[in-house]
Amino acid sequence: MTDTTQTTPSFSPLTKTQKNYVDAIVQYADECGVSLSKATYSRAELRLISMKVKGKIWIPNWITHDQGRRAGRGLFLIPEVTEAARQSMPVPPPMNTTTDQDAPAVMEAITS
Repeated sequence: MTDTTQTTPSFSPLTKTQKNYVDAIVQYADECGVSLSKATYSRAELRLISMKVKGKIWIPNWITHDQGRRAGRGLFLIPEVTEAARQSMPVPPPMNTTTDQDAPAVMEAITS
């Protein structure tokens, strides 16, 4: 029996420059129409990001020259974007919005 589960490839920890590019993908994704809910990005999507960041279409070599990041012709695997996007999301407010000021009224409603 063969294992059909997909595993995320293991990549080296990112350098500061690499992390900055990943953060730029997260920052400019909405503006460029790029989805952050995936790990594979097209050359066209990354060129849009590069234009925003550097003013040039060149995609960083650490993405284009790493054979492990190739997901197909013109497609690159950057799973770090999903994690960076998750970390940059605001924390939702708690479901219970009762404040200390509301406590006496809540207690009275419970006991009556």
